[in-house]
Amino acid sequence: MIEKANEFLKTCGNGSFSVLDESGHPSSSAIWLMGQENVREIYFSTPMGSNKYKRLQKSAKAGINCYSDFNNLTLVGDAVVLTDQESKTKHWQEMFIHIYPEGPTDPNYCVIKFATKRISMHIDHQSLEFNL
Repeated sequence: MIEKANEFLKTCGNGSFSVLDESGHPSSSAIWLMGQENVREIYFSTPMGSNKYKRLQKSAKAGINCYSDFNNLTLVGDAVVLTDQESKTKHWQEMFIHIYPEGPTDPNYCVIKFATKRISMHIDHQSLEFNL
């Protein structure tokens, strides 16, 4: 099932990322998931001034959800903000240029690394939930 989850993740495209807000409630926002290959670790970008960035400074607890047709993948885990240049360069995608005009060295650009702890999935009419 991990392989099915990995294959689905590669093609699901957009998803949602949830973090805890200032009142302790979940807050979700859209993220772009294309190019992800492994449900164990997921990387994406956010501006340094975004709510995601600010909220992750207070709590690493997070979740990712993506779906397509009748398939669904929900991941629960912890997220950290990476600001080192090596991570920023490694995860840079040319489509980011409209958000970060200075490229991978843009001071507003950071990478979020999400580490999955629990997977809940319904793929190809099979449902399963398990911890990693």
